[in-house]
Amino acid sequence: MLVDIDLLPKKKSRNITTPLVYGICAFFLLFVAIILFTFSNMINNDVKTAQQDLEIVQQLRIAKETSMNRPQNSSSAKRLEDTVAWAEEYPLEMVPVMQDLIRLLPERGFIQSFTYDETGLLNLSVQFDESRDAAYFLYHLNESSLYHSIDLSSISTVEVGEEETVGVLPRYIGQYTLGFDRHAFQTVEEELEDEVEEENDTVTEEEEDEEL
Repeated sequence: MLVDIDLLPKKKSRNITTPLVYGICAFFLLFVAIILFTFSNMINNDVKTAQQDLEIVQQLRIAKETSMNRPQNSSSAKRLEDTVAWAEEYPLEMVPVMQDLIRLLPERGFIQSFTYDETGLLNLSVQFDESRDAAYFLYHLNESSLYHSIDLSSISTVEVGEEETVGVLPRYIGQYTLGFDRHAFQTVEEELEDEVEEENDTVTEEEEDEEL
């Protein structure tokens, strides 16, 4: 019988527990260090942002206080000039405008309503007997140098009379938007006033001559 005898020394099994523990500890410390570094940067950035916002607020406060402490004469004068300019341009008797618009209407055209504001736009609602009269009015508006930005936005049909009425033609309502030359109409208005004054002066002189 053969006996197997191993005379080589047996290798001791390697213990990996200790290196593994060290490695885990090192990884954890590194992870914690990265988190702390990131968190520190975030805090620093927030602090810098807060400081910048504070500086901006302080600058705005200083600028506001400076503007409040400045004399307001220049701004008050500017507002007064703007008010005077607006007062000179805005007040406008609409009678000359309406008279001129009525002059441009066809024979059977009637202005039902109008609106006007400081932008210089006039909105008209005009009644016509025939649809072609709306085109007639639009043409004469465009031909006049007193008006601009002329637009015929819509034409609607309106029934006249009761349903049982026979032989009554419908009416047409045109919606117009237009701007007009204020200065030109003011000139016309001033000329009319001058003519009225001249006529009054003439009548007064004739009366004085008669008395003499």
